[in-house]
Amino acid sequence: MLALLSGIVTARLYGIRVIGEFALAYAPTGAVWYLSTVREQPALVKALAPLRPRDPLVTGLFTAVFAFSTVLTAIVAAAAALVAWLLFHGPIYHPRLFAPAVLSLAGCLLFANPGWNVDTVLSAFRTGRQLFWIRLHQTLIYLLLAVAASFVLPSVWGMMLALVASYATSLAHRAIVARRWIDFSIPRSAVRAGFSELSSIVRFGLKLTPGFLANGASNEIGTWILGAVSSVAGIGAYNRAWSMSQRFVEAEFRITEMLFPTLVERHGARDREGFDRALMDSVRYAATGLLFPAAVAGGAASGVMSLYGPGFERGATTLAILLVLPALLSTGSMQAFALVAVNRPLATTFVALARLSVTIATGVGLSLWLGISGMAIAMVLGGLVQLILQSLATRPHIHTPLLSLWPARQIVGLAVAYVLGFAVSHGLDGLTPEPAGLILGLAGGSAAYALALLLVGGLLPRDRQRAGKVFRGVRKLRASGGQAALSSSRG
Repeated sequence: MLALLSGIVTARLYGIRVIGEFALAYAPTGAVWYLSTVREQPALVKALAPLRPRDPLVTGLFTAVFAFSTVLTAIVAAAAALVAWLLFHGPIYHPRLFAPAVLSLAGCLLFANPGWNVDTVLSAFRTGRQLFWIRLHQTLIYLLLAVAASFVLPSVWGMMLALVASYATSLAHRAIVARRWIDFSIPRSAVRAGFSELSSIVRFGLKLTPGFLANGASNEIGTWILGAVSSVAGIGAYNRAWSMSQRFVEAEFRITEMLFPTLVERHGARDREGFDRALMDSVRYAATGLLFPAAVAGGAASGVMSLYGPGFERGATTLAILLVLPALLSTGSMQAFALVAVNRPLATTFVALARLSVTIATGVGLSLWLGISGMAIAMVLGGLVQLILQSLATRPHIHTPLLSLWPARQIVGLAVAYVLGFAVSHGLDGLTPEPAGLILGLAGGSAAYALALLLVGGLLPRDRQRAGKVFRGVRKLRASGGQAALSSSRG
């Protein structure tokens, strides 16, 4: 939610043109995120999941993987800088964006990549609460610094400096937190043991790499295609729509980084029922949760895009389309990690390559025909193909009947909830001027979505048990908070 607020605030402060320039300047770093890995991080999670916190081998494996990741990132960042120079002085022709692009690449190498490696260890031990505070810190620092910079440096430089600074401060936070799970004072023998395992980690990761690169290219290709066929203002509108969608795509990473170690453990323990339930319940909850903003915010897309300021309303249709993508990618990604957990990583590569092929094949033509909305359609088509193929590949490894894990009634209820939520939100958004129309649309669409979901789809017994556990936990927290306040007042 804070990241969404950051997108709105920075768009209003910097304007559509600077947002478009920032998207282009950051694009090389976006490419490096995907190219500077041989998927050693998921392979490391797989190796760490059975270990205990502060085991010497944890530090040994982390040290080896971090050293490998740093060298690889440095090489890829240097290559990306060269390609960026050629593109910014050539086909795209925005030469003054090369310097901020280099700053972004340096921030990625020095601060973001080390932070990513620390997060790998934290996610292996499922430290969700600590990761929440770290990422909240990073997002909040970026927002505060971007706002401050807009008054003294209202250009792409202000946004880029704020981004790099947020990487740096959150890295310090990560280093402090990680000491609970990594013992940094260990004998050299543990480090040697970690490096001796590096080759097997890299070999396993290499099987995932082509698919990861293909998915990364699919995510970033929209900016590059539009950079060649659209205006900077058009890219700016697309960037804000894509950024909002990307905030929900991140839910995929947040869920799978907790789900993957669980799947590894249950597969290792031969707990087939537990494996199937963990996977499919995660898929159910993710699809339900991510189709909610797709319906409600997608229906009120005109009002949502108007929040960004003048000119961004041209991305309303694009936003409505792109908001469907997180649900497709998230449910497909969970199944991909299930295949990795059962040692079938190559299947994920073929599926990802199919998505990339569809996205590129349709993206260029649809962008020339329909502009930024055409690129959005291409992104969704690629995600849909990936989900279908991924489901077919995962099905043989699920031993419980699917309809007992996800009943047909709930599937139908989810579809009805999306359609009804979108229609109500869209209809109410246009009744009154903004922002009143937006508020009305979001409220009405939310109510319609929830009502249809409950009345048509219903809840499974384990859903009610989990909901009851959450409510009891909330009541307990409130009661303890009230007692603490009472004690404080007495004192």
